[in-house]
Parts: sequence; C-alpha cells; structure tokens
Amino acid sequence: MAIIVGIPLLAILAILQSTILSQLRLLDGRPDLVLLAVVGWGMTGRWRESMIWGFIGGLFLDLLSGMPFGATAVLLVLVGAMVSFWFGRFWEAHFLLPLGVTLAASLLLHGLSLAALVLIGHEIDPLTAVARVVLPSTFLNLLLAIPASELASSLSQALFPPQVRA
Repeated sequence: MAIIVGIPLLAILAILQSTILSQLRLLDGRPDLVLLAVVGWGMTGRWRESMIWGFIGGLFLDLLSGMPFGATAVLLVLVGAMVSFWFGRFWEAHFLLPLGVTLAASLLLHGLSLAALVLIGHEIDPLTAVARVVLPSTFLNLLLAIPASELASSLSQALFPPQVRA
C-alpha cells in the first residue's frame, strides 16, 4: 500500500524539487524533498519501504537531473539503509532526532553526489561546492526536517492505523 501511495508522491516531489524549488535557492543550494520523504518514511519504522522509496524517488530525480542515471537512486537507497541503523535504537527517544538523521543523510547524499560527478569527469572545486551547494542545501533540509517527519508520521498512521482490540 505504501508503495502505491509512494510512487505518485515521489514523482510529485521530484518534479517540485526539479522545477519550482530549483528557482528558490539559498546560494546554489535547494531543499531535497525526496531525501526528506525517504528519511521521514524511514523514521516512521517502515525503513525497508523507505529504501524502495529512495530507489523510486532517485530514478525520478535522475530523469530530471544531470546526474548519471541510477546514481541518485543508489544514493537514496543508501540513505534509507542508513536510517535503519537509527531506527529502534534512538527513534522516539527525542523529538529532535529527525534533525540529526537529516543532517547525516543530507551530508551523505551531497558528498557522494559530488564524488559521482567527479568520477564521470566534471571538474568541481570541492570547497566552492561545499560552501555554495552542500551547506545551504543541508541548512534548508534541516529547516524542513521536523515538518517532513511529522507529515510522514501522519501519512503512516493514515495508511496503517493501529490495531484496536475489542
């Protein structure tokens, strides 16, 4: 059920991220809506599905970006797997945990994205890329982390309501 809802949701988020949000920037950084959806869904306890969401959302982003096809998908699957390390150990221990997970996920995604671009032959100044893209994008992701986590939690409760005993 979550995959059926996730596919159109991720397509919409990827389109929004690639069109409207690409115009609303902080320096050269922009929020990563698909990343926030993958992290938020993984933190609801459905981390296996979040890896599938990462793959699907990454493919949508790869279709709309200059990244090699499949690279973002693989990176977002890694993010979904990373969220699984935190689930069960710390989740629901503190309401600020989505910030820490989003910080780690954002830095992982952008760092590996830069590495992938360098591997395919793009000349990138690492200090400029970090200062103008990675840090502003991470900041914007952190601003949206708690609302995204709450939206994912609400969607999870709507799709999978708790069992009621009679």
